[in-house]
Amino acid sequence: MIKQIIFDLDGTLVDSLDAFIKIGNEMAEKYGYKPVSQEKIKELLQLPMKKRLAALKIPIYKLPKMGVELLSSYNTYAEEVKPVNGVKEMLEKLHTAGYGLSIVSSNTVHNIKAFLEINQMHMFDNIQSSKGLFAKHVTIGRLITKLGVKKDEVIYIGDEQRDVEACKKIGIKVISVLWGFDSLELIANSKPDFIAFKPEEILEIVTTIE
Repeated sequence: MIKQIIFDLDGTLVDSLDAFIKIGNEMAEKYGYKPVSQEKIKELLQLPMKKRLAALKIPIYKLPKMGVELLSSYNTYAEEVKPVNGVKEMLEKLHTAGYGLSIVSSNTVHNIKAFLEINQMHMFDNIQSSKGLFAKHVTIGRLITKLGVKKDEVIYIGDEQRDVEACKKIGIKVISVLWGFDSLELIANSKPDFIAFKPEEILEIVTTIE
């Protein structure tokens, strides 16, 4: 039986892809890659994260510095990015049903809290920022320890292949959502435990898990 639900933020709760594209293109000249068109974005979202970086010719060693600048600029879009349609209602139903709700995201705690405050979404008990694109499993694991629950009482909800990979590393269930960044093909190939096509399906999935 699930007791705690941990959410990703961007692409899962927040419709923020356009904001990231704008910020990324503003940074392009500084970091030596070309601005990305909408068509190119569609192509890139078919690829795993490391292959996207290779296609953009962005070396892994530049990611920490770029990440800090990207997320710092993201703060200016806090009032522009909106919750995915149906997400707020879904969260309210989960909260009312008694599930513990948390966020583990690659975004900063400051940005997450700003978004939640602007949109009056106060149902989360814990908010954690994961350092690095490929270390989310470490942050999720620490949160599970803090919560004092068993791994089979926790489920993570995210929109990317790397979310599935993180959950498999620590042995927890994961729901992949299809309204976020990664394509259906990429998600399906990563073999999550469940796939949700609409926010309202999350409550249905969680309540059926024994």
